[in-house]
Amino acid sequence: MRQRTRSLLVVAVGFALLSLSEAGCEDKRVTNLEQRVKQLEDRTRQLGAERTKSTNDDDVRRLKLENCVADANADFQRNLENNGTKARNGSYNVPVPLLEQMQRQKQSKIEECKILYSK
Repeated sequence: MRQRTRSLLVVAVGFALLSLSEAGCEDKRVTNLEQRVKQLEDRTRQLGAERTKSTNDDDVRRLKLENCVADANADFQRNLENNGTKARNGSYNVPVPLLEQMQRQKQSKIEECKILYSK
């Protein structure tokens, strides 16, 4: 009888282990956690892509601003050379009213650049 009890106990434990192992594979919590992890990973990738795009947009905007200001400075220098007389030291002599007008034009162009390309 002792042998039979032991055999039944072994069979019962084996059946219980088999039942638990099958039930563990179908645990809904694991599936839900896996879905949540996937959603979080997708969202993280999306946010990373948005941040990269934003950084790229900022870099492009900054480059356009720098180029625009450089163009304003180049226009001023060109006007200075065209409207002034070159001195021995390499500078240009320009009548004061004309110089003030050229400076206003340059400043106006720089302000326009800021409006167009600043955040």
